[in-house]
Amino acid sequence: MKNILVILTTVLFFTACYTPNGNKLAFSSLNPDTDITPSARNSISYEMYSWYNGQDWAYSIFENGTRITSSFKSITEDNNIIVGTDYLKDKLLSMPRGTKIYWNLKRIKGFSMPDTKTVNGIINAANKAGVSVEIIAWPS
Repeated sequence: MKNILVILTTVLFFTACYTPNGNKLAFSSLNPDTDITPSARNSISYEMYSWYNGQDWAYSIFENGTRITSSFKSITEDNNIIVGTDYLKDKLLSMPRGTKIYWNLKRIKGFSMPDTKTVNGIINAANKAGVSVEIIAWPS
């Protein structure tokens, strides 16, 4: 009886590893195309501001809850300014998946948006990185 149980268990084990068409199943249930990149654990969110500095587009990104003020001067004089849209896209690619960015002009005088093509390029780069960008206020 013990031998029959061992044989039956072995046969069931090996048949469970194959699909009806004979293809072997992986022990993992993950699809090979599943993205397992670590994501932002608590959906970290940021505020982003943009302005044209006379030569190129500049951006500041602040984690929500930190040093966000309503002053153009304090935001544009920060040490973490990103100058150039390509550098911004690189920054977005380095952020954890699931990060949320609120492009928030808050109607503060001095902030502006790049042209629609540039904005769409930034949003597309963010989407590829698994980062969501929401525009809070377009300048009037």
